[in-house]
Amino acid sequence: MKKILMAIVCAVLVLSVSAAPKKKGPATKYVNATELTMLGKLCETTNPYHRVETESIPELTKTEARLLRQASGLVIAFKTNSTFVSVKASYGPASSWGAYAPLATTTGFNLFIKKDGDWMWAASRAHKLAPTAKVIEAGLLNKPLTVISGMANGEKECLLYLPLYSELTSLEIGVAEGATIEALPNPFRYNIAVFGSSFTHGSCASGAGLTWPAFFSRATGLHVCSFGMSGNSKLQPYLGDVFGKVKADALVCDAFSNPSVSVIGQRIRPFIESVRKNNPNIPIIFLNTIYRESRNFVVRNEKREQGRIDYVEETMAKIVKEYKNVYFVNVPNQTGTDHITSADGTHPYSYGYHRWAQAIEKPVMKILKKHKIK
Repeated sequence: MKKILMAIVCAVLVLSVSAAPKKKGPATKYVNATELTMLGKLCETTNPYHRVETESIPELTKTEARLLRQASGLVIAFKTNSTFVSVKASYGPASSWGAYAPLATTTGFNLFIKKDGDWMWAASRAHKLAPTAKVIEAGLLNKPLTVISGMANGEKECLLYLPLYSELTSLEIGVAEGATIEALPNPFRYNIAVFGSSFTHGSCASGAGLTWPAFFSRATGLHVCSFGMSGNSKLQPYLGDVFGKVKADALVCDAFSNPSVSVIGQRIRPFIESVRKNNPNIPIIFLNTIYRESRNFVVRNEKREQGRIDYVEETMAKIVKEYKNVYFVNVPNQTGTDHITSADGTHPYSYGYHRWAQAIEKPVMKILKKHKIK
C-alpha cells in the first residue's frame, strides 16, 4: 500500500512540475547591423555585406564575383550591456558549401569580447543546415540564432565575425529589451588589404574569427581587410587595379598558393603595376605559400609544390630589386614542422592558421614599420 501511495505522490509531483508555466526570458530587440560599426571592409557596396561592388568590375568571372560577395573577414563592432546576443540574418545565392567547410564558418557567427585589454573568444553559433539553394529559398536560415546567453550585467565591447562562405542580404543584432547597444569606434588602426587564396578566405577554419588575417589583426591591432578568394587568387591585374583604388596603407598578398608557375611568371609584374597605377607608393608584401601536407607521400605533389616554391623564391629575388617598396616574406614552416595542423592535406585548421599568423607577424611588422605603420 505504501508503495502505491508513493507512486501516486511521485506522479502528482511530475504532473505539477510539467504543468507549471515555463519562465520566459527577456524580450529581444533587434538593431540593424548597418547602424553599428563595420570592420574588414574597404569598398563601398550596394549590399553592405559584399566586399567589392562586383558589378563594377566586368572582368570578374562568375566564380570570382560569387566569392567576393561572401562575407569573409567582415566584422560588426559594438558595445552592449545585454546578458545575451542573438542574430537574425538573411542569406543570398552566393553562399557555398563544401566537404571541409564546417557550418561554424559557412553560415556561423563568431563572437569575441574584450577582457583585460585582449580580445577573447566568447561564442560560436550556426544553424544546423547547409546553405543549399533550396534551404536559402525556403528561408530556413532566417530564424533568430542566439549566439551567447547567460552573461553578467555590465558593458561589453564586442566583435562579431560574419560567416566566411555565405552571402548575407540582411543582418540584425539582438539584445535584451531595455539593454543598450551602440556602435563601437574602430578599435584597430590603419587599413591593411590582404589578397589571397582559400587560406586567406578561411577554408577549414573552425570559426569565422579564427582565420590567419583575424589572428593577425587581433595580435597587431591593425585593421585587416580580407579579400580572400578561394582558389582564385591568381594575380589578376584587374584586381590589382581594385587594390590600388581602395587606398589601403599596405597590401599583403597570399598570391602564390593558387596560380601555376607559368601564370605567376606572366602576371606578377602586371599585377604590381596595376596596383601602383592608382597608389604609387603603397608597400606590397608578398607571402610565400605554406607547406601542404598532401606532398608528404605523393611524389607528384612533392615535385609540383617544391617546384612552385623554388620558382617563387627565384622570381621574387628579382622582383624586389626591380620595384621599390615591394617585399617578399619567405618564412619557412609557417604552420610548424610537426605535421599536425592539416585538415585536408591542403588547408590548415585554425591552429595552423594561428601558427601562420604568428610566423609572419615579426617580418611583416618590421616592413610596415619602415613605412611608419606601427
